[in-house]
Formats: sequence, structure tokens, C-alpha cells
Amino acid sequence: LAWPGKAEWFERWKSGQTGYPIIDAAMRCLAGSGWLHNRLRMLAAGFLVKDLLTDPRLGEAWFAEQLIDYDLAANNGGWQWAAGTGCDAQPYFRIFNPVLQSQKFDPDGRFIRRHVPELAHLGKDVIHAPWLAKESIRTHGYPPPIVNHSEQRLRALALFKQPEKAV
Repeated sequence: LAWPGKAEWFERWKSGQTGYPIIDAAMRCLAGSGWLHNRLRMLAAGFLVKDLLTDPRLGEAWFAEQLIDYDLAANNGGWQWAAGTGCDAQPYFRIFNPVLQSQKFDPDGRFIRRHVPELAHLGKDVIHAPWLAKESIRTHGYPPPIVNHSEQRLRALALFKQPEKAV
């Protein structure tokens, strides 16, 4: 596959500045501790590949550098699974919605509050998607989403269905 993701997006993903709180919390946790829960590994990997349309080998290499529990087979296989490629891949059309996953697995936003302090003051009704909050709610410099998940989902599906025609 020819991955059309932007280098800037990859850098923002690595630094926890995507505008998606659960993804940013995961990436900041990884950078700070060298460890990441498997659910968060799946979400971060899926987001990089299917929302940011970035070559999963870049993410695999980044995790290899960061993880204190790095294992070649597990890391490489996990990235292939998340990308929908490789011998034991998830279906390419399974694309995690980062907001819904955040609401389901961190309903009160505790993990986000710990790792994205600029959002710690937000209520649980908006912490998962702060761009939906009223303008009067300050996010202390937290970035807006770098991509629209719904639009990127469609682009990812097109890429996997017809890689030669994808945009």
C-alpha cells in the first residue's frame, strides 16, 4: 500500500498532539513510562494507520524504540493486526472510533486527566471530544483534531479496497 499520511501527522502522533485525547494520553504515557496497556496500543496503532493513513512500519519502529517490554514478534504482529495486513490481521474495515473507545474504556476520563493535564478540568461529558465543548470552555492550548475521523475512515476504506486509486 502507498500510505498517503503526512510526516507532520506522524510527528504529532508521536508527541501526543493529535487532538484526540485518548490517543494523546496513550502516546504521552508511552513516552513517559515506556509502557502502554494493550487496549491503548491497539487504539494508537489503529489511529496512526487508519486515521492518519501512515505506514504501520513507522509506528512499529517507534514502539520498538519506546517500549520497555518490547518483543519483536508481539510488536510486529500487533502492528500488522492493527493495520489489517499480515498473516493474522484484523479485517481492514475494522476502524476504531477513538472517541467511542475512550468513552467505553475510560468513561470518567481518568487516564486522560493523568496524561493530558491541559484537559483535566473538563467534565466527563466533553473530555473525550473537547472540540465539541462550548467555546467558553478553555482547553489550555490543547490542539483541535488534526483529522476528521469520519472522513479519514472513508479514506482508509478506499485505500484498502483499491490501493491504486486511493487519495
